[in-house]
Amino acid sequence: MNLKSFERFQDGAANAGLVYFYTGCFDSEMVKFLTHSLKDTLEQENASGPLKRKLFSSFIEMAQNILHYGGEAADGASQKPGKPGAIGLGKSGESWWIACGNLIPIEQVVRLSDKLTALQNMSLADIKAAYRQQLANDEHEATDALSKGAGLGLLTIARDSRQPIEFEFAPHRESAGRLSYFYLKTVI
Repeated sequence: MNLKSFERFQDGAANAGLVYFYTGCFDSEMVKFLTHSLKDTLEQENASGPLKRKLFSSFIEMAQNILHYGGEAADGASQKPGKPGAIGLGKSGESWWIACGNLIPIEQVVRLSDKLTALQNMSLADIKAAYRQQLANDEHEATDALSKGAGLGLLTIARDSRQPIEFEFAPHRESAGRLSYFYLKTVI
């Protein structure tokens, strides 16, 4: 990266209110490190208890989504452990935002888009009811074999968000159509 590119990155980050950012490979040790670092960042920012809990739980869900569902490096030959991705935390006025991005297998785009669109169209009461229903769902694996958990991650993020979660997909040309970029943002 040349210095002009770094300057543009720094200016863009400052204008967006970026407080915390990581890009690289996600593995369980990195997620653990990021959560400890986030805890310190939130203490420095004097975030209140309930706000801290929401930011922390959404951040962990987003980081774990990269770890569990992310696609491999485009060339398939990466020597680095983990899944490539990025996650950032920022502040805009009285609100905080968390955004993440990672590669996903192209086959997951429609399924994920359908789930997220449904969440965008739900009220907070609907999201909370779906969360409670999913907690009681013993047959989750039969209804969603791709989900590693009980399907609570996106519901947790949506429940804690002040507005509908945002998402976007973008083609990843280097993978010859095997992968797509997936971006997710929540405002808390």
